[in-house]
Amino acid sequence: MKKLHHLIDKLILSLIGRSFTILTDTEPIIKKELAYLPDEFTAAFAVEEGAPSIIVKKENNRFKYFGYHYEPNNIDLRLYFKDEEFAYEVLGAKEGIRQAFSEHKIILEGDLEYAVSLIYIFEVVEAYIMSDKFSEKIIGYKFKRNISRLQLIIRALFLYREKGEI
Repeated sequence: MKKLHHLIDKLILSLIGRSFTILTDTEPIIKKELAYLPDEFTAAFAVEEGAPSIIVKKENNRFKYFGYHYEPNNIDLRLYFKDEEFAYEVLGAKEGIRQAFSEHKIILEGDLEYAVSLIYIFEVVEAYIMSDKFSEKIIGYKFKRNISRLQLIIRALFLYREKGEI
């Protein structure tokens, strides 16, 4: 059962990482928050400490997805959950990332100056992936997508894979 959970974690995190790249072009909220991050800013997301992390990097005012890495180097900000169950609440659409952050269910390591922007971007990506009901719940207002969930998922499946991607 644990292997199935890890597989699901990888699929959802991979979708989130790829969505960072795709939504950079279509979502004005993400473009605005991206402007607050320095050039070559790199972030890593993992379910728990020591687990493989997905890597996203800001290059030329866009996010670039670099896939999974077991021990990523030169990371400006690393985000992971205190407990695997907390990760399932967020990744399983039971709780938003901002709420988990405010309840100290998430550990942030690195340059915390940019954490709020990154959490907000993650929340918008999460809202795109989840149902309308959940999106409104976590965002707090009527959320309007610029592309449909189906389009996002299809584009994410066919996104170019960088070296190191699984």
